[in-house]
Amino acid sequence: MSDLTFDKAALRRAIRARRASFVAGMDAAALTRHAQALAARLAPAFAHAASVGGYAALGDEISVLPALERAAALGLATALPHVLHRAAPMLFLPWQPGQRLDEGWAGLSQPEQTDPMVPALILAPLLGFDRARQRIGQGAGFYDRWFALHPQALRIGVAWSVQEEAHIPVDAWDIPLHAIVTENEWIGPKL
Repeated sequence: MSDLTFDKAALRRAIRARRASFVAGMDAAALTRHAQALAARLAPAFAHAASVGGYAALGDEISVLPALERAAALGLATALPHVLHRAAPMLFLPWQPGQRLDEGWAGLSQPEQTDPMVPALILAPLLGFDRARQRIGQGAGFYDRWFALHPQALRIGVAWSVQEEAHIPVDAWDIPLHAIVTENEWIGPKL
């Protein structure tokens, strides 16, 4: 099946169901342990950047907030995405752990409006990934558009291990990640 005929909607549904089932089998303590392990796995990457952009997890996405807390404790500037609406560009706005978040477009938890920044390292949520470090997101294209505008940023995808696929179909605008980190491993070259 070529990438042009691949049913991305069906793939997204299948991965969402697999992820939901996986996360439903964990209690709060397990979720916290996995988020802390993820933060430890990401810590060496922080030596390569002065600033880190992350995200506030939606639903059953794996949390990167402990990783952002670790980055902030190391003196790195931290940021979260801010989206006004589907057609607007995603911006990264400064955010410090513990700072209040507002509800934004599509239920995103985001910092209040201020001057944007361009993080040197992005922890990107994703719906699915493969070993070639291709990602499939929710379908709005926010991260791909941001990556295209900021190709110098180090792109690290973050997901649960059950979100891995043998092959992610790509479109011309898709930009591969430098690495992917899950609760179990680092995928890609070591930084």
